Amino acid sequence: MDGTLKQEATHAVDTAVLLTSVGVFDHGGAGTGEAVPSPLMRVGGMTLFQRAVFTLQRGGISQIWVLAGSEEQALRQLLREDSRIQAAVRWLPVREFPPHDPQTWETLAEEINGACMIVGCHTVYAPSLVQRLRNEGSQGKAVVVVGHPEEGHHGGNPGVVLRPEGLEGRTTSTVVFHDPAISQPTSPKPTSQAKDLSRLPLLGDLMVLPARLLGISGVLQANGTNPLRLALEQAAVEGTIQTIGGASHSFRDVRGPRGPQLAERTLLHELQTLKGGLDGLVDRYVNRKCSGLLTRGFLRLGWSPNTITMVSLAVGLVAAALFVPGSLELALLGALVLQLSVIIDCCDGEVARLTFSESKFGQELDIWADNIVHIVVFAGIACGAFLHGPWEQTNLPLLLGASAVMANVVSLLLVNHARRLRGRPRELRQLTEQERANIEFMLGKVANRDFSVIVLLCAGFGFLHWFLALAAIGTWVFVMLMAWMLRRSLIPRA
Repeated sequence: MDGTLKQEATHAVDTAVLLTSVGVFDHGGAGTGEAVPSPLMRVGGMTLFQRAVFTLQRGGISQIWVLAGSEEQALRQLLREDSRIQAAVRWLPVREFPPHDPQTWETLAEEINGACMIVGCHTVYAPSLVQRLRNEGSQGKAVVVVGHPEEGHHGGNPGVVLRPEGLEGRTTSTVVFHDPAISQPTSPKPTSQAKDLSRLPLLGDLMVLPARLLGISGVLQANGTNPLRLALEQAAVEGTIQTIGGASHSFRDVRGPRGPQLAERTLLHELQTLKGGLDGLVDRYVNRKCSGLLTRGFLRLGWSPNTITMVSLAVGLVAAALFVPGSLELALLGALVLQLSVIIDCCDGEVARLTFSESKFGQELDIWADNIVHIVVFAGIACGAFLHGPWEQTNLPLLLGASAVMANVVSLLLVNHARRLRGRPRELRQLTEQERANIEFMLGKVANRDFSVIVLLCAGFGFLHWFLALAAIGTWVFVMLMAWMLRRSLIPRA
């Protein structure tokens, strides 16, 4: 077709088409490389199908068309009793609506207003990438996700690359569909064409197409060519392709022998990168490095986030008990066990976010478990300092321990007040911008777990009694700082 089709009006992208049994660029069941894994394969504690649906929903998609094969009944069962599903899910059996048939996409084009997202069930990605695709795709352009295999953070479709070109004074691109074998570095005699293609960005099975391009294959007389390939090639001719790199918004194709493991690692890395802004130095460089290994183990065991929280609490109680006798050896062991409790405490949130199972109850349980551990650790160290050490058999360790415990309780009350305030937009709007920033800063600092390494160092050098004194004073300083930040919301209004 010559020329450029009429640009369609701007529309929000709120619809997605999910292919469960074939790749986006496959043709008539023939793949572009590795076989497409089953949508029932589990990655990161969920099936690929569940992860796709929840990621799309979290990214703002409100309607999902599922082109399902023989596994349709099993997929339906996964969603049937899940109260977390808010998006409208509509099912199209591939025996009646085959993805390689242009009429399938013509039918969908008539149902979709504006543009839609098209994604293969074998691709894992972050909700932030869905949000970005929706924003860019609302302008009436075709938007594709691209990546380079050598970057190692994501995968692309091994059979599709994008070649930038100049055309009549404007920059455009050519979509190249090729034999994926020629882009493999293990090819014994790579040709010059293979070397050229290996340097080009790969297209992932995740894109946004305007509705006007969905049914274009029938107009262009597909002749057996994948309809989505023709739609993308038409967008390339028009110069209306926009690319999004996957480096900052992770995605990975699960195909390949190590695909599931690499995809899970990619998801966890993305999760920890986003969470890192609230973490302290020890969390970022020590605890999160170790928690990733434990999180993968918990996912394989199928443990819920709340179960992991209770495990963290139990390990913390054991750590506190080891401080009570006052023995230097047991105190050091207690500090190490406390560090393990802190690492496990990182895992419950990671599992919750990876499996889209965050809950208000889970957040409350996590906060209370953390504070119980802090309280019993302060009490255990105080008992140990009373029984053994330079202050033994004096009331000073008990007074310091009671002071630290009481300050922790008051701190918990203030934190809960700040959290309730943050959940009430009307009251929050009455505060100044600086006061709102102070609340966010305070809540971020409360989540900091770096104190555990101070306990470990003090236990190693035999200075736990000085840590107790520091905690007794420092916690009250923190309480007074929080009270000052919240002073306007704490004072009852007439």
